[in-house]
Amino acid sequence: MVMPALAPIPVVDVPIDFGRNFPPPSPLVSRYLKQALLETAETDIATAVRFPRFMGSDRDRAAGAAWIAQRLGQRPEIDRIVMSNGTQSILAMLMAKFVQPGGTLLTEAFTYAAIKPLSALFGIKLHPVEIDQGGIEPDALDRACVAANGTARALYCMPTIHNPTSAIMSGDRRHAVAQIARRHNLQIFEDDIYGVLPEVAPPPLSTYAPERSWYILGLSKSLAAQLRVAYAVAPNAMAAAGAFWPGVRTTNWMVAPLVAEVATHWLERDIGERVLRSVRTETASRKALAGAILPAANIAAHPSSYHLWIELPAGWELQEFLAAARRASVIVGAGDSFAIRKKDGERHFRIGIGVPADEAELRRGLDVVADLMDRVSVRQQQRKG
Repeated sequence: MVMPALAPIPVVDVPIDFGRNFPPPSPLVSRYLKQALLETAETDIATAVRFPRFMGSDRDRAAGAAWIAQRLGQRPEIDRIVMSNGTQSILAMLMAKFVQPGGTLLTEAFTYAAIKPLSALFGIKLHPVEIDQGGIEPDALDRACVAANGTARALYCMPTIHNPTSAIMSGDRRHAVAQIARRHNLQIFEDDIYGVLPEVAPPPLSTYAPERSWYILGLSKSLAAQLRVAYAVAPNAMAAAGAFWPGVRTTNWMVAPLVAEVATHWLERDIGERVLRSVRTETASRKALAGAILPAANIAAHPSSYHLWIELPAGWELQEFLAAARRASVIVGAGDSFAIRKKDGERHFRIGIGVPADEAELRRGLDVVADLMDRVSVRQQQRKG
């Protein structure tokens, strides 16, 4: 029988993705993932990953404590640590526990884009706190607490390499923010997921108010997107147990055992530190390329950050710019998706330079963005015509 000829597979134009924000690919990741899987396979891996690791095993949390120590300055006790499948899952549990429906969560006026849908899911009100190049303005936080009229229960913030602005809060501001949190009885949810990227950074906000802080450090934004693991350090062991146990059936916050095994393997053997150095090197290279192509006057970015917060050139409307980029097969992050008040984000967009697979793809995408920024928008051309 003669088989019919197969139709050719259509070529799909895959857009260059600047919309997501992952660390640039490190050549070490593939090698060390294979090594971890091979070495764990030599043990009784089936038994090790047979059951969920609620909060992480003692071994998992000890490895996490050693990694966290580089930021907190000391190893936290392992019974204060919760290992989870990511920052979003930790925040979901904390918001449900401490803010609750009808309560108010304070956060920077621009914030992690997942905060808005998470708060809506739990019936939580969001109140923006003004920020500048130094992060949260303490006086603005104080005013926001008063304006919330007794409903403010917690502050979610990203003091080190803030997403999306890349701002880093000074030590003086961290001290002031901690004092305000005490005065208004706020829990602090500190997301430090980018905090290990700079070789030198201020101590976490949590060190200024440890009795009310939940310090969160994930691996997916500093080492590899494949490691969907995050650690939360609670104020004390009782608080950790109260927020994450026995409420294990309400959300899927527990880390997958095989992923936990790989993450712990990496941290125990200092592989995490080697990969981090590689990520820093590749970030610096990509930032240099972006700096050579994009107009620097429009960009806010810390040297260690692989996301760029870019002011929309005059004459462009945000949705028009996003659509023009998409037609050129480039996706960028809409500024209003990060803004608590949607209108605040209409003059910015964010690009993450870590997702493109190589320098050639990165350059093509940056050339498109630079070209669009140099153009007069279609609408403006029509008005002139």
